[in-house]
Amino acid sequence: MAAALCVDAAQRVGIWSRAGLAIGVIEPPLLPREPHDLEPAATSDGRFHLWMSGEAFSSEDPGLAPTDAAHSRSRSFRRALLDAWLQRGVSAIRSLDGEYHVAIWDDRDRVLTLVNDRFGGLPLYWSKSSEGVAFAGGVRGVLMAPGVPADPDRDALREAVTFGGYRLGTRTNVAAVRMVEGATVQTMCRGERTATRYWTWKDVDRARDGPRDVPDAIRELRARWRRAIARRSTDAARYGQTLSGGLDSRAILAEAAPGVAWTAITYGLPGCDDEAYARRAAQAVGARWVFQPLYDGDWLGARSSHIQATDGLIDLGDLMHLESLPLQRERIDVHLSGYIGDAVSGPTFAAVTTPEQVLESLPFYGTTIGLPYEAALARARTLVDSLAGAPARFALFEHKLPQSTNRWTAAWRPWIRVRKPFTDYELFDFCQSVPVAWRTDGRLHERWLRASYPDCFASIPNQKTGLPAMAPEWQVQIARACRGLRARLRPLIPGPWRPRPRLRSYHDNDRMWRRVEVVDRILDPILSEHAICAHVFGVDRLRELLGRWRPSADAPAQVIGALYVYETYHAGLTRFLCEARRRHKPSTMSHQPISHQPSAISH
Repeated sequence: MAAALCVDAAQRVGIWSRAGLAIGVIEPPLLPREPHDLEPAATSDGRFHLWMSGEAFSSEDPGLAPTDAAHSRSRSFRRALLDAWLQRGVSAIRSLDGEYHVAIWDDRDRVLTLVNDRFGGLPLYWSKSSEGVAFAGGVRGVLMAPGVPADPDRDALREAVTFGGYRLGTRTNVAAVRMVEGATVQTMCRGERTATRYWTWKDVDRARDGPRDVPDAIRELRARWRRAIARRSTDAARYGQTLSGGLDSRAILAEAAPGVAWTAITYGLPGCDDEAYARRAAQAVGARWVFQPLYDGDWLGARSSHIQATDGLIDLGDLMHLESLPLQRERIDVHLSGYIGDAVSGPTFAAVTTPEQVLESLPFYGTTIGLPYEAALARARTLVDSLAGAPARFALFEHKLPQSTNRWTAAWRPWIRVRKPFTDYELFDFCQSVPVAWRTDGRLHERWLRASYPDCFASIPNQKTGLPAMAPEWQVQIARACRGLRARLRPLIPGPWRPRPRLRSYHDNDRMWRRVEVVDRILDPILSEHAICAHVFGVDRLRELLGRWRPSADAPAQVIGALYVYETYHAGLTRFLCEARRRHKPSTMSHQPISHQPSAISH
């Protein structure tokens, strides 16, 4: 299992075997002053053992609050966590803010308990076969366990081409392997698995003495944001981020970068708005700024090389985020990621209250090969119903955001630590508990950022509007009208005087994917005689869709990307697993699990 999961020789691997259990922990290379061992904590009588991968930043329990991130990776912290678990059970984990997997083994009763963090920040997968229960930080790790078949999940493909490239619920691309939801306690005993949630979306704090108004909320938000950043900036390491032209990553830059050595990496089309705005923001705080063009060299080959290591769960569009990985590995040890910030404290998803709005936000594409609208809407209703009364917007936090952010940031983790301050529990609960109107009409997100960090937000535009935060709506409308007029007039102006088009988006999938040197490489796997897609959707429907997309992009690029990744993944999966088995070294890699007992590898 570890052989399939490890992607670099510098990763640290620990493997342990007990009667009935084989378990491993895989972690990135050591940071300065980091504890060196991955050994489990154990009770004095040897009955209970606790392993932990990932890290934690804070806890409402004073006895479990780590002094810093490095402390949460130490054996002394694991021992404190084990003692708390034995005294209070899962309540000891409930307020432990971080991104982690925790495994507790009862050597007498042969019971394994596995707990992940509230938001499932570290992806986790599981399967059951006649040989036992297996779990791992990647689908490919689970597939290395004996008896777990790799047959494709065709319904996962139908969902991916319907809902923006995402699979809903717990589906993966393999029928036998499932994702584990966040805040889940799994108990495995004698080959059987039970699972419960220890936190649900209905538990988002509703403070009795909340802020009185938006200015009061801004003051509280500012204080919580500073604590969230400080908790994630305690290591002696090279810190940095990927920096867009939007507001969320800039919020991290503005708070974390001043006065320290900080690297900001921006990627995109040369000359795009993100490049211009990110450069200005980095200059405003004195950060080192680096730009990396997208689609440079054999970009399709570079993206495709990550498909097996990401279990085919990132579509071709989102694989663009891995083009910057070599540069990140060279410059950064700890990455503070700003994705989903606008959904946490801003207006994104805030006004989503119905299954119809959930469906629109997933998004629903309505292509000829996807689910029809009524079937898709019924699926969205199921997602909302499963919230058991929590606001409908949390269906997107549960089913979209973990895939749109956690999957590709997880692909960075073998080399660098990734920390997401916008998912700080204290910050998240506060933002989601304030009145929705404050986040929408009150513009809480923009007002907080502009008031707190004027150097970064008062004059530097937001990529979304082309204007600085808090620009009045009439200016936004005028800017939008000017963009439309410019686009219409540009073809009428003679070449020497024709204005350069404004590149609002940092990527151009519709055009770049259909270039002569690329398009056949994307379509060939989808149209091969052994393609799964043809069996799922029918050859005629598939050819009709691709025939419309090839000359004119008359289909969402995400659908084409989902088809390509799914086919490429399954075409190479067997070979990848065979190569992993050949790399297996019994002296350093995990043992096969004993029949009817759990096996595990945490990543």
